[in-house]
Amino acid sequence: MAYTKTSPENVVLGAGELYLCEFNGENIPEDSTIETEANNVGHTQGGASFTYKPTKYDVLNSYQKVVKSVVTKQECTFKSGLLTWDLEKMSLLSTARVEKGDHKRTLTFGGNNPLRTVLVRFVHVKDNGKKIRLTMVGNAGNGFTITFDGDKETVIDAEIEAIEYIKNFTASIEEELDDDEAAAFGCTGPSVVKEEKTSKAK
Repeated sequence: MAYTKTSPENVVLGAGELYLCEFNGENIPEDSTIETEANNVGHTQGGASFTYKPTKYDVLNSYQKVVKSVVTKQECTFKSGLLTWDLEKMSLLSTARVEKGDHKRTLTFGGNNPLRTVLVRFVHVKDNGKKIRLTMVGNAGNGFTITFDGDKETVIDAEIEAIEYIKNFTASIEEELDDDEAAAFGCTGPSVVKEEKTSKAK
């Protein structure tokens, strides 16, 4: 049976690998540079979520009819629960600094430290082995929460908000396609950017 856009294989489950690293470049690095053991946060819990929230402004005419809508603000947020206890990764989610001493590491909060710019990469592997990659540049302006709760595992709830560190880029979702998928979605030729036509208000 030929693959179609509505094939059952399109159902995506939420498991994936999360990579975090400090970012100060001008372009998103190659996948092989981002997706390393050093950048992998280890185990996560509760999956991961990506939220896109536009702020819309409606232009009204004298009869209070909407004649045009424009997006004035775009917010992208990534959330995930981190199970692996790593102070280096935790420091990316705050202004805290990691200090290393005699058989100990200390995450110290306080001081006039700027929020660090973080590159987020979440990778989900589809049933056919192809990958879906979510990439975002942002900072953890809302911090994080650590809960020590009896016999339960300790989860660090992290939230990172996108910033336009790179011009005209806040986040992207890239899906690798096999031959059948590429044919079904018309992705067998050169890359084409789809532009939306905007009608003028009368």
